Amino acid sequence: MKLDCLVLAAGSASRFGSCKLLADWKGQPLISATLDAASALKFDRIKIVSGAYYPQLLQAQLTLKSINPHIELLEYRDWHLGMGHSLAFGIEHFPAENAVLILLGDQPLISGQDLQNLYNTWRENPEQITCASFANTFGVPAIFPPQFKTWLRACTGDRGAKVVLANHIQGLKLVPMPAAEFDVDTPVALQELLKVAV
Repeated sequence: MKLDCLVLAAGSASRFGSCKLLADWKGQPLISATLDAASALKFDRIKIVSGAYYPQLLQAQLTLKSINPHIELLEYRDWHLGMGHSLAFGIEHFPAENAVLILLGDQPLISGQDLQNLYNTWRENPEQITCASFANTFGVPAIFPPQFKTWLRACTGDRGAKVVLANHIQGLKLVPMPAAEFDVDTPVALQELLKVAV
């Protein structure tokens, strides 16, 4: 079964105050950490859903394509409707028969090995959702087999992939991933994560 990758990066980052995905992360845009980690796997397609900062990400596209030349940047003009809508929009741009890995653009501590572990577990259970386990909960990164895309396309508002995971909790394959606990919401959070990043 083939695997696609969707990176969610459409929000306004109101708590950060600017386009956090292009904030400096060790000399590269923050989103490059996610794309670097994703490069550990081979995807049929990799797409980034952008919205509030689409023009800025479009300007940075050459930098992003230097990490992965197959990246496609999608513009979701109704990004203000919430992450669920952005997710549903992104899923529509992939073939129905492929599984999809959902990533966030602001989790820079997730490594290529983390995603490889997720992938390996999914390959052993290709009909089940495989997701990260962290801080006594679960969430993305997550790999959804194709039969779950109907659920992903039905997401609305601020209810993203987590609601689909919760609705299928009995069949989830959980992969320990402590790094998935951390994301960048504010400039202070970015500086704190830079201190612990290796």
